[in-house]
Amino acid sequence: MHRARRWSGILVLAIACGGAQEAGTPQAPVEIGGPYEVTGVTIGLNDGSQRPIHGIVNVVVDSEEHYTAHFELSTQFPGSDAVAARVVGAGEGQVEGAVLSGTANTNLVMASVPGVDVGFAYIPREVGPRILSKSRAEFFPDGSVRVEIENQPVEGEDYAPTRTSLVGFRQEG
Repeated sequence: MHRARRWSGILVLAIACGGAQEAGTPQAPVEIGGPYEVTGVTIGLNDGSQRPIHGIVNVVVDSEEHYTAHFELSTQFPGSDAVAARVVGAGEGQVEGAVLSGTANTNLVMASVPGVDVGFAYIPREVGPRILSKSRAEFFPDGSVRVEIENQPVEGEDYAPTRTSLVGFRQEG
């Protein structure tokens, strides 16, 4: 009986605190612009394959309603554990409070030598398929970000659709 009362008291307190915050208590504005170090996973929607992805996303808030972003992320070429790839591109979209939503044009750049980093000097690179991405990013007061991205091939390109989930923090300095 004591346990039930204690849990109901905690539940009432949680609802009351949550309700007070939602009732219009102003929160400090969330700073969005800047470079973010992100990490996550890309999942193939057709086959469920997964590959890690990490890198830098640089966000510039142009106005209260518009942003641009540039990114360079490292991963593996789809279907390969040995061929390093970079995901490079730029995007833009709408700012709604602490949420950005928009599109990006992306390319995969691959090392021509298996097992060697794409950025290694003097290693030939290949430009892979062009990809159109739709993204939604949510920014938090502690400097963190959570990003969900849907990736589709540009018409005429050979790329299986994927979903990428990233989390990260704004870099200081």
